[in-house]
Amino acid sequence: MFFSIENLPLTVNLWYILSILQKTMNFLPESLQHLIDEFARLPGVGPKSAQRLAMHLLHSPETKVQALASTISTFKTGLKFCQECWNISEGEICKICSNLERNKYQICVVEEILDTMALEKTKQFKGVYHVLHGVLSPVDGIGPEQIKVAQLLQRIEQMPKEEVEVIIATNPSLEGETTAMYIQRLLKPLEVRVTRIARGLPAGGDLDYADEVTLIRALQGRSDY
Repeated sequence: MFFSIENLPLTVNLWYILSILQKTMNFLPESLQHLIDEFARLPGVGPKSAQRLAMHLLHSPETKVQALASTISTFKTGLKFCQECWNISEGEICKICSNLERNKYQICVVEEILDTMALEKTKQFKGVYHVLHGVLSPVDGIGPEQIKVAQLLQRIEQMPKEEVEVIIATNPSLEGETTAMYIQRLLKPLEVRVTRIARGLPAGGDLDYADEVTLIRALQGRSDY
C-alpha cells in the first residue's frame, strides 16, 4: 500500500514536519547551535539572521572572532551613567555635559540613550540632554519613581530660571505624550520655558498617506516660508 504524508491528519502532518525540521537542526555542533540561539535572542534578529551571523563568524579569521569576543566581554567595564544627564559615560560627567561650548541651560528631555544619538546626528542641537530611561506606563507598572523625573527637577532648580529652556522630545505615543504632559505640569511652578518638538509630515511623505493627527500637528507647527 502506498503511503503519503498528504493522507495523514493535519495535526500528525504538522508533527511530522516539525520533527523533520528538528532533525535537520540537530546535525549542527552544539557550540554553533548555542551561538545561533544567543544571536536569535537579540532584538531585531530573527532565526535566519542569527544563522547568517553565526556562519559569518565561522568563516572569519580567528583574530577577528577573538577581538569581537573581547570587546563584548569588556565593553561594560568602566561604563556608567552621567550624573547630570543620565546618558552613558566613561566618567562621572559625559562628554556632552562637560563640553563648555554646549548651552547648559537648554535641556532636551528624551526617553532613551538612542534618542540622544539620533538628535546628535543632526548636528543642530547645541544644548544638553536629560535621559529619562523610560516613559510613564501604568499598564507596565512604570511610574515617576522608575524614570529620571526627580533628577530633572533637581537639576533645573539649581539653574537661573530665566535662562532655562526645557525641550520635551518624548515620542508621539500615548506613553510619550502622557510623560510630556506630566513633566510640563511639574515644571510650571518653576516658571521656566517649556517647549515641545514639532511633529508633522516626514520628508518625502505624501499628504494622502498621512493620518489626521499628523496633518493637524503639521498645520499647527507650520512656520514662515
